Amino acid sequence: MRTTVASFAIAALFTSVGFGQSPDRTFYFSRPASKADMTAMATMIRTVVDLQDISVDETRQALVSHGPVDKMVVTEWLFHQLDRQAGQNQADATSEYQMGGEKGEVVKVFRLPPSSSNADLTSIVTVIRMAADLQRLFPYEWQKAIVARGSAEKIAAADWMVHQFYPLDGSAPSGDSPPYPSPLLGTPGAGDNPVIRIFRMDPKSSNADLNSMVTAIRTVADLQRLFPFTSGKAPIASGDARVAVAEWLVHELGRPSDPQATHETRLAGDTDSVVRLFYVGQPGSSPDLATLLTQIRSTGIVRIFPFYKPAAVVLRGRPDQMSTVEALVAKFGANVH
Repeated sequence: MRTTVASFAIAALFTSVGFGQSPDRTFYFSRPASKADMTAMATMIRTVVDLQDISVDETRQALVSHGPVDKMVVTEWLFHQLDRQAGQNQADATSEYQMGGEKGEVVKVFRLPPSSSNADLTSIVTVIRMAADLQRLFPYEWQKAIVARGSAEKIAAADWMVHQFYPLDGSAPSGDSPPYPSPLLGTPGAGDNPVIRIFRMDPKSSNADLNSMVTAIRTVADLQRLFPFTSGKAPIASGDARVAVAEWLVHELGRPSDPQATHETRLAGDTDSVVRLFYVGQPGSSPDLATLLTQIRSTGIVRIFPFYKPAAVVLRGRPDQMSTVEALVAKFGANVH
């Protein structure tokens, strides 16, 4: 449900302080809170609501604030959303607050499962900032919650991402996500018809494998809005046709290696359009790929990245460069013992 402006609260505030005046409000915690919890709450409100005059009263277990009526109302709503027992999941945990004004921004509280780590919370915040360009985000660790403020489109994208990682039915997510229309349409660098995708690697993959995959995708696809979600062993990508290259590489490396097959895709609309994956040596071998990379770069190809489990190189270049690379890989592979 979406919570709109609380008319009774606004009426009470206007009655008590008079139209146009800035009220003082004190919000008392309903349960014992540490100074760190109270400070985190004050910092979150300062960040999300843009309310600068708010401080902690440790003795009275309260937050003391001063500001315009509209900011006091959303502060009160937000305070009561988060002044709860840790791990408590009320039915309105996904409610939204529709702010007034021309922008019509939305404030929303996302709650992660109690089993989530603080690292998970930080990762989700980073993913949302990266993929949806939603900057007003604050992780509230004590509640395993994230507070967000932005346009309705960006908040909806954030909601989609949170529930891709933590489905509402509590099931473990598996398989790639469907494409989600990115709220960055028309943003410089986002490309045409940008989407957000989540690609899931083998759960047995290590964090090093995940980071290598992300670096490889950035290298060959020049896809910068990309982030590794460690707990889910999943790269999250936001962009245009380059996202398809990310999907191809994740799944191409997930299949059994076949040095004899041609592993290739194309990047539409680019002169260096061919993306190739070359397996090197015999399955299970661990050759030093530095020499091969130097030889391939001598052809003018600079977008290249090595994998060591299995031994392979992925690269992007012009179609006319591929035959030379094939010969170099074959010669290198013949000398691998």
